[in-house]
Amino acid sequence: MKRFFGRYDTIPLEDDPDTYEYQRDFGFLRDDGIMIISATGTTTDGASIRPKILWIPLGSPMEGGNKYWASPHDSLYRKCAVLIDTTFIGSFEPIKMFQNWQTLDKHFFIHQTDMDKVFADDTLRQAMKAWGEPTWKRSMVYRGVRIFGRNNGWWNK
Repeated sequence: MKRFFGRYDTIPLEDDPDTYEYQRDFGFLRDDGIMIISATGTTTDGASIRPKILWIPLGSPMEGGNKYWASPHDSLYRKCAVLIDTTFIGSFEPIKMFQNWQTLDKHFFIHQTDMDKVFADDTLRQAMKAWGEPTWKRSMVYRGVRIFGRNNGWWNK
């Protein structure tokens, strides 16, 4: 089953070259059927791996698959994600829902305030697995966000 939707297309912000703006919608489908969309015009900084010494084993924020699996997590932390229930009775196939999300009936949408940090961090773990990241990397990144995942940063803004 396809889990990532759209083409990942970002450009760096002029005033902050470590932050990128989505030029197209990009989505990820969770195991429970909830689709997380990083919409055009929202931003990401990729996989916010700190300290930088961890870039040696894990890769830099926008390197390889890091930017793809970090996308739904970033959107959830930044509270700009579009959440769609693809299991809603009478729903389309997920790809059609992704392509037409702006025209869907309001009953398909889930308000992000109903989701917590655990949901966001679990989405990250699922996206990493779907991308094919090795178990050691998924475990290391997941533990990092659970412990240090900006408890006083993005999540609480």
